[in-house]
Amino acid sequence: KNYTSSAEVKKPKIVLFVDEERVGQRVMLDLQKSDLRFAMVNSAASEELGAKAAGIGVLSENGQVSHIAHVDTDPTKLEEAINRILGDSSSPEVDSDGGKEGENEKGIIEFIDTSLQYNNYELDMQSSINTALYMEVGLKTEFTEKELQDLKNFISVVRRCGSWTLDYKKQLSRVKNGLEDKESLTNKEWATILEGATEAGFPRNSTFLGCKGSTPNTRGYTCGLWILFHTMLTSCYNAAPGSVSVLHAIHGFVDSFFTCSYCRDHFLSMAEQMKLLSIEEDQTAVLALWEAHNQVNHRLSTEIHDPYFPKIQYPPRSLCAKCSDDDGQFDSDQVFGFLMRHFRRVQTPFGRMRVTAKRKNKKPKKGKKGKKKG
Repeated sequence: KNYTSSAEVKKPKIVLFVDEERVGQRVMLDLQKSDLRFAMVNSAASEELGAKAAGIGVLSENGQVSHIAHVDTDPTKLEEAINRILGDSSSPEVDSDGGKEGENEKGIIEFIDTSLQYNNYELDMQSSINTALYMEVGLKTEFTEKELQDLKNFISVVRRCGSWTLDYKKQLSRVKNGLEDKESLTNKEWATILEGATEAGFPRNSTFLGCKGSTPNTRGYTCGLWILFHTMLTSCYNAAPGSVSVLHAIHGFVDSFFTCSYCRDHFLSMAEQMKLLSIEEDQTAVLALWEAHNQVNHRLSTEIHDPYFPKIQYPPRSLCAKCSDDDGQFDSDQVFGFLMRHFRRVQTPFGRMRVTAKRKNKKPKKGKKGKKKG
C-alpha cells in the first residue's frame, strides 16, 4: 500500500528493538526520505515479541513480528539491516492523488516509543482525571442521589489516595468542597464547580505520556485510569480511607459515569462474579483489582487494539521475575509486594520520582495481651 498520510498507516513497517532512544531517533532522521513507520520497544517488550537482543523486525498485517535481525545498536548497522530486509520497498512510491498539498513531497516517519509504558506518570493520571470530570461526568444533565454520592466518593479518594503535589491537592479540594453540602446537582452546577477550580489552576487539558497510544483513539484515558486505580489502592493500603473503600469508590464511578457501556457492563459483571463489593481486607482489595485488570487484558487481547502495545498478563517477568513461573502462573504474595512497590513510585513532570510513604495505619493499636489500655 502507498501511504499518503500518517492517519492511513495502521501498522508499523519497522520495529526497533533498542533501549536507547537516541539510536532510534538517529535512524529515523537518517531515513527521513523513506515512507517508514517506526516503533521502538525496550528489552521488556522485546521478549514478548521474540527478540533476544538489539535489532529490528517487520510487523506483518496480522500483527506478527517477522524477519528479526539481531544486530548491535550502531545506527549505521541498523539502517543497513533495514535496507536489506525491505530491499527496494524501503522507499515506496507514494500515491499522488491523496493527502493535502505538499504532503506527498516527503516520506512520513512516525517514531513511537513504547519504552515508557510501564512508568507511572503523574501527567497520565491527571489527564485521565480531567477526562473523567470534564467529559464523562460532564455529560450528565442531572445527577441522581446515587450518582451524586458516587461522585463525592470518587473525588474524595482521588484527593486522599493519589500521589499529588500540595498545589494539586488544593485544587482537588476545591472540587470536593464544592460538592460537600450538595443534596442535588445539575449539569450547570457541576460546570460552575469545575470552572471555579479551573480559574484556580486546576488543569483542563489531557495530554498523555506513558499512556500515549500510536493513534488518538487508543490507550490514553483508560490506561491512565488503571494506573490511577492501582496507585490509589496501594497508597491507601491499611490507611484511611483504606483500599476497600477505594475499591468501592472505583466501582461506583464506573457504574455511574463510565460512558463506554460495553466496558462498563463487562466491568460490573466481572465485579459481581468476583464479589468485589464483599471484600473486607485491604490486601484482598489490592489483589482483586489486579486480577480484574488482567481479566480485562485477557478479554481484549483477542480483539484488535493498538498493535504497538499488546494486551498482556501483568506484570510481565521482565518487570517482576518472581511474580510468575515459566507456565505463567502468578504468585499472589510476590505480586502484592510488586504492586505495593511499583505503584507507589510516580514520575513527576520534571523527571523526578515521587515515592509515596507508608501512611499512618488506620487501625488503632491494641494494648499488650493481658493488659487494658489506659
